[in-house]
Amino acid sequence: MKCPVCGKGCIRPASEVLAEIEQRYPACPACAPETNLDKTKGAKHLPERVLRCSSCGKATLDGVMLDALRLLQEFGLRDKDDTLRSVGSPLIEVGYPLAYSPRLGPKSLIIFGTRYSKEAAEAMIEQIPEIKGVILSRGVAGIEDYETAARENVLLAGCDMRADISQSLFGEAVIYKSQSRIHIEFSRQSAPKMRILEQLYLQGKLRDVVDGLCGPGTLGLMCALAGAKRVVFNDAWLAGVQNVLLNLEANRSLLGIDEIEYLEVPKNPVGKEPVLVGRAHGSCEIEVYHGDLRRLFSRAKPADICLIDHFPGAKTGEMEKACRCCNEIIIV
Repeated sequence: MKCPVCGKGCIRPASEVLAEIEQRYPACPACAPETNLDKTKGAKHLPERVLRCSSCGKATLDGVMLDALRLLQEFGLRDKDDTLRSVGSPLIEVGYPLAYSPRLGPKSLIIFGTRYSKEAAEAMIEQIPEIKGVILSRGVAGIEDYETAARENVLLAGCDMRADISQSLFGEAVIYKSQSRIHIEFSRQSAPKMRILEQLYLQGKLRDVVDGLCGPGTLGLMCALAGAKRVVFNDAWLAGVQNVLLNLEANRSLLGIDEIEYLEVPKNPVGKEPVLVGRAHGSCEIEVYHGDLRRLFSRAKPADICLIDHFPGAKTGEMEKACRCCNEIIIV
């Protein structure tokens, strides 16, 4: 599968990613101990750089972030008092709950933050082997509501395609995200959204589900993994819908998908009237819509459960009212 961002092999079947994840980030026997640089100290108090392992070639996360800090200093975007934290948020290419700091190979880190220039971002991609992409933050990507403008961050250089592994008692799935256009969620073992799904699963309720504000499809995909017979995905943000289709392809063997149909191709980044953009057939019958959740059931058949995973603090009254045709509404 070609990556829709860079055209390279960033997208791999979920089964392959899961099979090798335990070997992806550990140090090799020859790696030096973790540096544990002080994140509160200014650049003038930090070493000039941290060497990569001479055996496996991997770098510590602190070492990569230090290289990025030094390069930003060269471009006049950080000074001697700026800390390692000022560089931004490091997003490993495959997010996975780790009990240790990861050791990084080539193109395995995306940096998300502020005070970057395009020239500095391009230099990071060229000069720091582990950095895959650099994203300039403009806030939380996506649509909070129809009264405010949609927000998208800026991919300054490289590729922003990364994945998170979602874990539950009924299995794991790999969720790919074009990260400049999708809000960031970190993989955690104590993931509250997964605990909600697990409770519904234990109650035998994950049979016929709508993931109403699906984003890249995490909740709906996990419902399909849990044995749902029908899942409807919907989002007004086109980037989320595009990621859902990508994730159906990547996880098709795990989900028992035999066929994926690609139907209408929306052009508007923000959908209003729901449009059926894709279907998948197999162990679970899947429909993917692009549009306003408040209008979804003018096109889609209601379900036993409608999941509403909204932005923190967002008002859901109108959405809940529109989803009353479903037997149960779960605010996630």
